[in-house]
Formats: sequence, structure tokens, C-alpha cells
Amino acid sequence: MERLPWELLDKYFKSQITKSEHQLLESWIAESEEHVLIFQEIESDMKAGLAFPGHFNANTVETWNELKRKWAIPRYVNIPIKKLYRMAAAIMIPLILAGGIGGFFISKGFVKKGANSSFTTIYSPGGQKTKVILPDKSTVWLNARTTLKYSSSFSEIQRNVYIDGEAFFEVKHDSLHPFTVKTSSFNIKVYGTSFNVKAYKDADVSEATLVKGKICIQGIHIAGKKNDEIIIHPNETFKYFKNNIAYNKSGSRETAINDKTAKRDEPIIQIAEKVDVTPIVAWKDGKLCFKNENFSDLAYRLEQWYDVKIHFEDSEVQGIKFTGQFEKENINQVLKYLQMLTPFEYDMKVNEINIRYKK
Repeated sequence: MERLPWELLDKYFKSQITKSEHQLLESWIAESEEHVLIFQEIESDMKAGLAFPGHFNANTVETWNELKRKWAIPRYVNIPIKKLYRMAAAIMIPLILAGGIGGFFISKGFVKKGANSSFTTIYSPGGQKTKVILPDKSTVWLNARTTLKYSSSFSEIQRNVYIDGEAFFEVKHDSLHPFTVKTSSFNIKVYGTSFNVKAYKDADVSEATLVKGKICIQGIHIAGKKNDEIIIHPNETFKYFKNNIAYNKSGSRETAINDKTAKRDEPIIQIAEKVDVTPIVAWKDGKLCFKNENFSDLAYRLEQWYDVKIHFEDSEVQGIKFTGQFEKENINQVLKYLQMLTPFEYDMKVNEINIRYKK
């Protein structure tokens, strides 16, 4: 059984490691590519201000077997190696890799198994991206804190999935058997295409952006459009605002379809044309892009991207707008860059960040 050298790692990050201990640690890192990846992940988290992970259950084999008994691990899931050291009992690398799970973070309710379970649920944790191959060979990329669910009866004939979060779909073409994505606000009927959907249940705005092909928005319950289908063309974004407050807060320049007829607490919808889809779908390639975005909205994305929680101590700083792109920067580097553009201060404890206007 192989365990991580937690004591050496702890001493290393506290700058208390001796020369001989440092040599032992370097030898362990050099043993395999997996060890290099694990060390880099822990080092990245430490630089981002996260707490040292400590050690986990030593009995890795028993813990892993218990996980396999309780939760089904689908073979078609393909996930980049990420935060391996946080998995289960952390860690017996050959066993984990043989299990076909890569960097998947396992938690109860993550992938359900059992005679009474009629759905498969896949969850992409905060700070991670997940790639999933569905039974019909369609591909889905899940952004951070996203849940994908589909019925055990999913087939080439009946292709329905449920999304809470953000995902990019490349759907296998089949004109006779549409592919349906169901969100908390609307449904998307797909015939074989590439598109991005962002529909977090707790967000005020949900949207779907078409890259190529054709999609139809269904299941909208608003005056004059109930049960209608709205066809979306390439380089268009369909937006669903929960109410007038969310619509006005967005500052969107596109004309809403029903802004004249909607009551204060009713949803508002609009279609943005000639959209540059590149920054919208860049997240699946590890790039965080934002353009003229309020700090409060950007903070929501940073929370997902870096698996942190951001608190604003005053409202003055929340309306500041930013434009930029990040790729390999950690959360501290991102905040330092934003500080160069506007006067604010912040402090960070583990994964909690407090931001306030600099007076």
C-alpha cells in the first residue's frame, strides 16, 4: 500500500524540512508522473492560500472497495487528473488509476447505484472541469459545480439529460431522435450540434449559446410564449432572466422579447445576435474570459473557478466592471491584477475571501 509522505510535505511547505528529508521528498516526486502531478496540485493550492490538506485514512484498499460497492463508476467518464490527493483515502495511485476514475472527486450522491436508482448523476466539483462521454457517444464538458443527470433508459432513441450548472455539448447527430437538455428554467431540443448552456439554479440569469447546428428552446412559461418553440441560430445567445430586477441589473443592450408585457416578478427573455462565442466557451479549454462584467458577477464565476467563497463588505465595489482573461493564474494573482485596475482591498483565510472598497 502506498501513502503520501504527508510529514515531509508538511515540513516542506512550512520551510522546516532538512536537507536529507528534502532528498527523500525529491526521490518520491521523481518516482512517477502521478507523484509529480500530486505535488504540483498541493503546491498550487498552498500558493492559492488554501489550508494544507493533512493526511487521510491509511487503509486505502478497504476505503476504495467500500466506495466501489456504494457508487457506480461509469467507464465512459473521462476526466483530467486533478486533485488526486483529495480522493477517498488518499492515496494508492495504481489502484485509483485502475479504477478508471482519473481525477474524479467522489462524494455521496455523486454517482448513484442500486436497484432503486433510475438515474446516473455526475458532479463536477468546484475548481474542476469534467469531460463525459454519454452512451450515445455525445460529449459533454462540465464546468465547476455542475451536475449532469440522465436516466438509466438513456439510449439512441430516448436522449434526455438534466443540467444544473454550465456545460458544453457536442451532440451526436440524429434527426429522428432529438437530444433534450432540461434546465430549471427551460428545455433545449437538439438535433446534433455544439452549444453551451449556463443554468445554475441559484443564478438570476440562464442562457444557451449556439456554436453550430440548430437548437430550439422549449418549456418557457411566460405570457404570449407559453409552450412555444424559439429557434436559436449559430452565434446567438438565448437569455432567460428570472425577473425584471435581474434584467435591469444585467445592463443588457439587446431588446427583450417580452419586456413590455412582463410583470415585475415574471421572467424576461431575449436573444442576442452576432455573438462572439469564443470567450463564452473558452472555459472548457481552461480560460476564464470576461468582458465588461460587474465585480459581483465575476466574483460568482471566480468562486466556481477556484472553489472559494467571496464576500463583499460593501456594495460600492460590486458594480465595478472588468474585462480580461485568465488561464494559469491562481486566485491571489487574479485579485492582485484586478487591484491594479481599481481600488479595493481583500483578505483571504483558507478559501474565504473578504473584499472591501479601498478608502
